[in-house]
Amino acid sequence: MTSNQLKNAFSLAGHGIHTGAACTVTVYPAERGHGYVFRRLDCPEATPLTVHPSAVTDTDRRTTLSNGTTTIHTAEHLLSALYATHIYDARIELNASEIPILDGSAKPWYDAIQSAGIELSTALVHGITLRHPIRIEDPDTGAWAEAIPAAYPSFEVQLSHDPLAVGPVSARFMPNDDYGNGVAPARTFTLATHITPLIHRGLLKGAQPGSGILIVDDSLSNEDWIALDAFVGQSLERRSDIGPLPLTPFRMDNEPASHKLLDLIGDIALIGQPIRAHIRTFKPGHKTNTLLALKIMEEANSKGIPSYHPDQAPLMDVAKIMSIIPHRPPFLLVDKILEMSNNEIVGMKAVTMNEPFFTGHFPGAPVMPGVLQLEAMAQVGGILALSTVPDPENYLTYFLKMDQVKFKNKVVPGDNLIFHLVFTEPIRRGIVQMRGKAYVGSKLVSEGFFTAMITKDK
Repeated sequence: MTSNQLKNAFSLAGHGIHTGAACTVTVYPAERGHGYVFRRLDCPEATPLTVHPSAVTDTDRRTTLSNGTTTIHTAEHLLSALYATHIYDARIELNASEIPILDGSAKPWYDAIQSAGIELSTALVHGITLRHPIRIEDPDTGAWAEAIPAAYPSFEVQLSHDPLAVGPVSARFMPNDDYGNGVAPARTFTLATHITPLIHRGLLKGAQPGSGILIVDDSLSNEDWIALDAFVGQSLERRSDIGPLPLTPFRMDNEPASHKLLDLIGDIALIGQPIRAHIRTFKPGHKTNTLLALKIMEEANSKGIPSYHPDQAPLMDVAKIMSIIPHRPPFLLVDKILEMSNNEIVGMKAVTMNEPFFTGHFPGAPVMPGVLQLEAMAQVGGILALSTVPDPENYLTYFLKMDQVKFKNKVVPGDNLIFHLVFTEPIRRGIVQMRGKAYVGSKLVSEGFFTAMITKDK
């Protein structure tokens, strides 16, 4: 999978919705593999916090992260905007514990990201491919969240609220959907019966008019109405029907459901990489969202190992491959190119019993020769090397040497070999140096360093 990175840093300032404390947040670009890392400028001795589902310490109406010395409240809106724009690495500095609520949505963060600029990262991010469905349930509330293996990531939420009050109760986000207009503007919403106890407790000190939606879901006492008047800074019309208060009309028909979708994306962002799965939730909340993220990290292949889903469309099929490299059956040993960036490539070969080498290697105990695994890896690397010239059909790649070659596990009929090759040095005078690894599932089966020369085909 491809990933993006910020071109420039950006800053936003505001107040935390619960503490009311002023906070300025600055987000800086970071190199691939850095992850999301928070640093508290008001606590210079504290250890920077690397975002991970295991860092979640509280999910009461917000997601709180801590590593023991650094604590961050209400990170979900910022993380949602970064994750939805495929930015998985950022250095984030702030001077208070709670990230500003701003207008209650991710729109200010999304707009700031767009203004700072986005560019395609030169490094691939392999992400997580699930082997089986994962499900989290909360028996106390009936809420659940699940991740179902899929070729591409998608998110879906289903609310249990009265649709007369909150409008449509479902929302969905697919890979090509417009996050900036369809999800990011959705503001946090609160039922009046939920918010009045918080107001009575002296919380929500940083809430500003328009920074969320207040929904009247039941009859309120006069004391509650007085508290709401003070909270929003004006006298509200007493009403017995249900629906959003006149002060905060919906921006879109399904704004509450869309905001829950926004929160879900922000909580799944804790895994710090894309996931090939359909994420579904019922009665969504930060508790089930973050527990699902933790379960994904515990059970899925999250070690940066490339993987393949049967529904995944290849970047190159065998016809395209044969237009780039000269190899032909039975010596063409790569079936698909799955991903490629400026300096990395992922390819695959389906190993079947029909391979001609199994006739003699070995009768009754077929094993793919290690030298052919290296040849297949070299062919994938050749495609990466030839991608650096404008007319690859007029060039050939000759491999000069292989170093530190190791064979870790057998490759047998029925295996899908996944190859990952990375340039280890810039190409100079046609000399290519790269490291290659071959996997079956999560098992490393062979690896080595390759040196090759690109030359014009005379």
